Amino acid sequence: MKKITLGRTGLKINPFGFGGIPIQRVTEEEAVAVVRRCYELGVDYYDTARGYTVSEERIGKALEDVRDEVVLATKSGRRTAEELEAELETSLGNLRTDRIDVYQLHNVSSHEVWEKIKAPGGALEALYRAKDRGKIEHLGITSHDPGVCADIVEEGIFETMMIPYNYLAHIPQERLLPLCRRMNVGTVIMKPFGGGAFTNVNAALRFVMGSENVDVVIPGMMTVAEVEENHRVASGLRGLTEEDHALIERDKEELGTQFCRACNYCQPCPQDIPITYVLRAESQSLKRMGWRPGTEKRIAEVIEVTRTCIECGECEERCPYELPIRTLIQERADSLEAILEARLRD
Repeated sequence: MKKITLGRTGLKINPFGFGGIPIQRVTEEEAVAVVRRCYELGVDYYDTARGYTVSEERIGKALEDVRDEVVLATKSGRRTAEELEAELETSLGNLRTDRIDVYQLHNVSSHEVWEKIKAPGGALEALYRAKDRGKIEHLGITSHDPGVCADIVEEGIFETMMIPYNYLAHIPQERLLPLCRRMNVGTVIMKPFGGGAFTNVNAALRFVMGSENVDVVIPGMMTVAEVEENHRVASGLRGLTEEDHALIERDKEELGTQFCRACNYCQPCPQDIPITYVLRAESQSLKRMGWRPGTEKRIAEVIEVTRTCIECGECEERCPYELPIRTLIQERADSLEAILEARLRD
């Protein structure tokens, strides 16, 4: 793959990068192997976050000996200067480095949050200080709201911008992505596969990488096989086939807009309801993995705990996609219950 320049950062990188969320869910040995395979294939942009539990540590371990050959990007969701500075120090230690190439404010998806960050004592002060001290090379921002993000980008502070973009989340292409291109802000695309909900990841990856306003896409990958398959697709032709278009139309019809992207921002639930699992069990887990030993028991337990929802609404306040989670989890539990009863009858 031909390298691109990431906006005005001047960083020369491969347009196919690595998203660090899924490696939380495998062993450390498996995670290190995945990251190392990415490096062997020429991937040089690695994105993680302080909020992704052990992801930073695993990336740091995998890439310590090749640190100067890669670009490390991480994030903080803290909104005050003091809190952000503490998280930055933790990230530096986890990643086994003395500087972060791209340090991002995590999930700034409302104007209210942005005003807090800019206020005296806000996180922006800490970003500027860290940059002056050489602990941060470039400033970035991530968001799940294209409109809010576009307004922030227009202020000219950030050198990179991360946003979800795929064939069911195309709003960024209307204003935000072209704006970033005009202002020479590097564009980093997360959720190219809709959090794993799409029928064909090949079509999804080709769709995103075919956009003239996309710099780097960072799919989450947790197996070496996924890395190799996605790299093969990313290295190939960018155009969509007739079959790709058909699959995209089918996903649009089946998924609509109210589907879980598996970002897990809704967690934790005070009732310990595994919200992401409930929302994706039927459409994802059962379709992809089928009924394995223990699945029936797991589904029954999930249904039971879902019925304990106290309607507090905390999950909906945190959901960046504004899903009506309280309604959806009960609908999904009803459907799972019907599926389970039919299976037990058979």
